[in-house]
Amino acid sequence: MLRIRSYLDRPQLNSDVRQVIEMYALYRKTRTNDVSHYVFGSPTHVFGCNNGEVPKLLQKRLVPGDSQPYQWHLPVAEMLAESGEALVIDLKPNSRDQAHDLSLYELLDVWGVSADFWTPAMLRLRGLCVDGMPETPNRIEFERKDAECTEPIYSFVYLAGTVLNGKLSGKWTAPRASSTNSTLLWPPTLRYFISQIEMVTPEVLHPTRA
Repeated sequence: MLRIRSYLDRPQLNSDVRQVIEMYALYRKTRTNDVSHYVFGSPTHVFGCNNGEVPKLLQKRLVPGDSQPYQWHLPVAEMLAESGEALVIDLKPNSRDQAHDLSLYELLDVWGVSADFWTPAMLRLRGLCVDGMPETPNRIEFERKDAECTEPIYSFVYLAGTVLNGKLSGKWTAPRASSTNSTLLWPPTLRYFISQIEMVTPEVLHPTRA
């Protein structure tokens, strides 16, 4: 915690650090053997048709004729690795106890089913720091061994947008968090997501029995 405060006190980092505490961020990422090195680059957005990283990556993959109902997959980590970047999500940006609550996750993949002008989406995440563990006194620059990461982790969200004639349509934003906002998955969508989990991380559905 003391190191975080020392970074906040440095004028040249003051703006960037406050942004990364409050927002999603692109980190510069390099790997040496089984160790990943992360350095904060800039704040960003995950969703939203104007600035969201996911819609931007999806638009690059669409071709004329792609239209709802449309199933899609983005290997986000792989795509961003081409520019030496990673998308990191802070799930508890407003916590005052960052030493124990810091929760940083790298976005690895996103799958979606765009239909009826909505898109339920499934995210695959890698836990870099889960509820303060492993200890990460400096969130601006840190390293993680593969064995220290928590994965696989899946999360679900739905977006106000779809795919029409090879282009994104709608705002592609997620609703604000509330007690009534849940991601409803009809059988075809649920089956698609399960099939992708089966393909990428079969151990989730078929754990090894002792």
